[in-house]
Amino acid sequence: MTISPADSTLVAIRKKVRRLTASASESALSTDNIDQYINTYYSQDFPYDIKIDQMRSVYTFFTEPYRDRYPLDVNYNQGVRAPMYVEGIQGNFMKDRQQFYNVWPRYPTLLNQSEGVITTLTGTITGVAKPTNPTSITSVAHGLNTNANIVISGVTGMVQINSSFMITVVDADTFTLNGVDNTAFGAYTGGGTWTSSSVLYQFTLPAPFLSKEVVLGGTISNGNPFSINDDGNGNLILKTPNPVVSVPLATTNPALPGMYNLNTANPGLINPFTVGTVNYVSGVFDFSLNFQLQAGTQLTTWTSQYQTGRPYSLLFWNNEFTIRPVPKYIHKIEVETYLTPCQFLETSDVPILNQWWQLIAIGAAIKVLEDRQDMDGVQNLSVLYDRQESLVLARQGVEELFQPNVQLFNQTSTGYGGVGGIGYY
Repeated sequence: MTISPADSTLVAIRKKVRRLTASASESALSTDNIDQYINTYYSQDFPYDIKIDQMRSVYTFFTEPYRDRYPLDVNYNQGVRAPMYVEGIQGNFMKDRQQFYNVWPRYPTLLNQSEGVITTLTGTITGVAKPTNPTSITSVAHGLNTNANIVISGVTGMVQINSSFMITVVDADTFTLNGVDNTAFGAYTGGGTWTSSSVLYQFTLPAPFLSKEVVLGGTISNGNPFSINDDGNGNLILKTPNPVVSVPLATTNPALPGMYNLNTANPGLINPFTVGTVNYVSGVFDFSLNFQLQAGTQLTTWTSQYQTGRPYSLLFWNNEFTIRPVPKYIHKIEVETYLTPCQFLETSDVPILNQWWQLIAIGAAIKVLEDRQDMDGVQNLSVLYDRQESLVLARQGVEELFQPNVQLFNQTSTGYGGVGGIGYY
């Protein structure tokens, strides 16, 4: 006679959920809904309630040259903690920004565009002269719609004009008009005065410098100041409304100056405008403004420059790692995390430990009864839940027998990595 073995698969968990909730049929509780309750408990409740060695893992990532910030998927990794290793050498791991920046202070340097080469596009473009890329131009003799805007975004490519016409840029000096009406083609190729409605600037500063540490400022033609900062990904953002420049750069009901939150776009403002790019390694700034800078304006920038080195300090804050020194090469970084279990995808799937299946079934059943407002049933299952939870945690208790916690007086190793204590290349 064949004896059925213990079953810890999703099929067994479903069966127990039906029994605990008195839902024998699909009409009472569909299998799809059961699976959602199971996966919700297993991926969102269980890992935050249970912390045992079987859920510990080593999170590994590799640095990129001149990049100091690395995001972490916190839905899958939780409880990030020391030790931290760089190429197997232990380093400093921190979660406090004050502690980290006390060790690695940020000292921005005041620079201006005279330290590089600045190129501006101003005035008019006549005939078929090559426009600077990118620019918005307006022709008064286009033969289409009055003041139709033509945006040329590259030497090759297509850009829509209104909704009926397309311009194909063939080369630097010639382009053709494709659309419903080609009668205006001669007007484009024949000349006319095209006035630039945007001003482009490009200059280079000494580099490299840190992302999220770039601030650029100047004065527009009406005498008001303006400021641009980077978003940490190489994009230059025009900050509004501090100060309010002009419509449409600010909303009709801007917040008080200084109250704008760049991260959340509050209170009540449109998202900041991306006006250009910055290269943190080469130091090249390239941006376009829809307003004219005041004559003789001195553009100034605040940037935090650095010297590359072998990393040995790591900060985890705001769901991302910040590493110092900023690396020049590829390095392997390791830290410890607790994993969030993967959801069940197949009926043959089992939890990380087979013994967990009953706790998962009871936890999912409690969620079913909660949605039914059956608080008596929830209370009854809570007794069973506590029993299974204690069995799961008992395993961790056995693992920690005769293993004292590491602290100042019994730690097994001391010292941190680096090259000669400094870590520079």
